[in-house]
Amino acid sequence: MSQSLQNQPWVSRVFTQGSEQLRTVSAHLGLAGVVLAFGLFWSVAGVLLTPTMKFYSWLLTAFVYLPCLYLIARYFGEFRHTVLNRRELWLFLLLFIWSLISLAWSDGAERYLTIIKRELFFLMLILGWIVWGRTFNRPLQSMLILWGGLGGLYSLAALIAYPIRGIDRMYGFGGFMDNPNPAGYTIAALVVLSCTWWPQKTSGRVLWALLQACSVAFVILTGSRGSIVSLMAVAAVVVLLGGGRFYRTLAILALVAAVALAIFEPSILQRGDSERTVLIKGAIDLIHQRPWLGIGLSSDYEVSAGGVIFGHCHNLMLDTAVQYGIPFTALWIVLWLWLGLRAWRHRNEALGMAILMIWVFATVAVQFDVFTVFGRARAMWMVVWMPFVLSLCLGKSEKKAALS
Repeated sequence: MSQSLQNQPWVSRVFTQGSEQLRTVSAHLGLAGVVLAFGLFWSVAGVLLTPTMKFYSWLLTAFVYLPCLYLIARYFGEFRHTVLNRRELWLFLLLFIWSLISLAWSDGAERYLTIIKRELFFLMLILGWIVWGRTFNRPLQSMLILWGGLGGLYSLAALIAYPIRGIDRMYGFGGFMDNPNPAGYTIAALVVLSCTWWPQKTSGRVLWALLQACSVAFVILTGSRGSIVSLMAVAAVVVLLGGGRFYRTLAILALVAAVALAIFEPSILQRGDSERTVLIKGAIDLIHQRPWLGIGLSSDYEVSAGGVIFGHCHNLMLDTAVQYGIPFTALWIVLWLWLGLRAWRHRNEALGMAILMIWVFATVAVQFDVFTVFGRARAMWMVVWMPFVLSLCLGKSEKKAALS
């Protein structure tokens, strides 16, 4: 970094670096790469900003699916090389095809075309990340920082409006965020994704700390215990792994704050397990009925708990086993551990550490709430899939490709 750039105020420096990185993207992938960069930024930022789910999907189509198809067609040789050199990507594609084949025994036969279209669109989102993210690690890190800042500003606005909204548990302003649990997981994930970056100057650090504090306060006020416990798990891992005195201090403060929250706000613990134990038992009973193939993609199922019928079991692994069977779930667990191992090997890099932290966060989060392996992009899709797409962005393929 040049001396003149270092002397600029940190906000100006961020914008300057961002402009340089966009020029780099344009030089490598042309206008399509810049459009795809905006689309991928929107795939997460749009969860906060979208007024309607249809508007969110329309922009994904225009800024992710179409430029992604164009870039894959233009650089097909390099993309094929990337696929062939990443065995975890092979396993992902195998599971994706398996999920589509499961439509053959699914109860949603009349919805075949709609389901296939939805799944293919979701695949295009994943491929868009692979095409763009593996080529540009520095712009990718900048994107994580922008998401963290956006999450802080969104949380600040929600905190200011909270007293006049007349709501008990905090949630967002509509769209995907109009529910406490998705809102809590979304903001918590953004905190984790951006937690490995801090400005060098004291003034910048203070401002960034305030934004992140707003995000953490937002998560606490949602009362989403799953997202709070997941953040605690990340803090505990930071304490164990180190990462410097500064980060350990932040992590210890977070754990102390969590203990204080449990002591001074006992209502969080008094809510019990929210029928999770009964839901787990009901899901296991369903798995016993069809252990090998499951009920198929997008098939509905019901689990009864406390006299209430649920269409989910609040656990990703059990939901996957119900939908696709035990062998599929075992392969998914192998893929998930594979991603964690790759992030662990890159933990000495800022991007690698961020990915390891979001992997830890997601590993805990999926045990507590409504997550599915495949489906449309929605508020909590990033919790499951950001560790996957970001892990594929770590490292370069052995053969130097034109894309990179």
